[in-house]
Amino acid sequence: RYPFLFNFPLLHKLDITNCHHLKWNLEMLAGFPLLKELYCNNNESLTGNINSLRVLKDTLEKLTINDCFNVQGNFMDLADFPHLKKVYLDETGVTGDIRDIGKQDFQTLESLTLPSGVYGGMCYEFQHISDAPDLAMAVYSIYKQRPTLLEKWCAMLSEHSPDWYDGIGSYDVYESTAPLYIRLVEAGIRVGYRWISERNHPCEVIWLDPEPQRESIDYEIYIEAFQEIQLQINIYRGFHQPPTEEEHNLLWASEGYID
Repeated sequence: RYPFLFNFPLLHKLDITNCHHLKWNLEMLAGFPLLKELYCNNNESLTGNINSLRVLKDTLEKLTINDCFNVQGNFMDLADFPHLKKVYLDETGVTGDIRDIGKQDFQTLESLTLPSGVYGGMCYEFQHISDAPDLAMAVYSIYKQRPTLLEKWCAMLSEHSPDWYDGIGSYDVYESTAPLYIRLVEAGIRVGYRWISERNHPCEVIWLDPEPQRESIDYEIYIEAFQEIQLQINIYRGFHQPPTEEEHNLLWASEGYID
């Protein structure tokens, strides 16, 4: 450990990237009382609980801790930071539940990326196809309040699920044709979600909002986006959730991909 590296009381920005042998703990950030931006990427020797960041509550604006698997804690410990604009915590041991986010939480936040260990986090793995509607509704409730927070959100069926099955790979890079991911879909003011494969073969959209009134100013924008979304659906047209493995194989056999 190198305590002298963590004693700069006037520092506003700190970036520690690819420092695998630098052993330090988030508690050491107390030496940066005016820190506004913290970027920690790919630091396997970094440890600690994000609760230790509360010493920076009144100054921190941007936080990235990525590929630091020994960082733990609950992301909600950051919910009352008054100036926080960006939080990126992918590939960490941070946990929590997006359903805990209330209207008064993360008031200034513009972008939120949470690890898969958080319920509703990026690439969160759920155990059954039947779990998708509740998960999508949890994400939808946040998205409708603040759409920019979860712009690139996705989740996936776990490979350990009894519902999971293998798809068809693509050359030397394996990208499954099985539509076992879910993503949000937006057409104007209407939001829904759909199942989609790694190779971008989507199922039909499951809409969570009603269609705008035909006489409203929103309808023309909606219908144009809706038609574009419909054009993206090909092999899984008519499916609102993943086909069974047998149905999947029959569909792809009809396309000439399976003997």
